[in-house]
Amino acid sequence: MAEKKDREQEPNKQSQGLALQALSLATAIGTELAVTVVSGYYCGQFLDRRFATEPWLMLAGVVAGIAVGIAGICKTLQVFLVERK
Repeated sequence: MAEKKDREQEPNKQSQGLALQALSLATAIGTELAVTVVSGYYCGQFLDRRFATEPWLMLAGVVAGIAVGIAGICKTLQVFLVERK
């Protein structure tokens, strides 16, 4: 009887593990993109005030943040997909 119960719980534990992995991946991707874009924005804004070039360096910082964020997301996905194999 106990063996049957263990076999029934095994797929449930596996699906919970997959759901947690998906949640952690989505959180990591969202956080990574948000942090890089916000960092680029504030760095560009700081440089704009310092060099009086508003809004160009802020825009360049946001674009750079998006590019760095996308590169980081690609790296995160590669690591995740290698671990799943």
